[in-house]
Amino acid sequence: MKKKILLIGGIGAGKTTLKQKLLNQSLVYLKTQAMDFSSIFIDCPGEYLEIPRHYHVLINAGIGAAEVWALHDATRRNCPYPPKFALAFRKPVIGIISKIDHPEANPKLAEDHLRKAGIAGRIYHVSAQEGIGIEELALHMSCLAGLSD
Repeated sequence: MKKKILLIGGIGAGKTTLKQKLLNQSLVYLKTQAMDFSSIFIDCPGEYLEIPRHYHVLINAGIGAAEVWALHDATRRNCPYPPKFALAFRKPVIGIISKIDHPEANPKLAEDHLRKAGIAGRIYHVSAQEGIGIEELALHMSCLAGLSD
């Protein structure tokens, strides 16, 4: 099995919507009930991040990933990530701030939260609904070698 991209983030961060947009699927709201393994992504329920006793599931899923994408909803004021959480993964972790087109979005606060979570590298700003930042993220995705089944 080839490595995939692990999508993590709080409830409602837009992980599944982003995945659908990047795979050119119809945008349909789906509540992820369990880990979903697609051709490229491992999509995790937001509860796995928001309930600390489930952190080990995310960390274990990261073992089989080429890269971890940590999403943060730009409209969310609190942070679902514990400090330095990204350092638990022994692979690249990029940040993605979703819903930047929303009138109540605060991308600066979301970026601060991701930095405190230990993401030192690139942080993308996206809106799956409006298509903002999707092309750049798709290019990043296409540069990851060895993805898919």
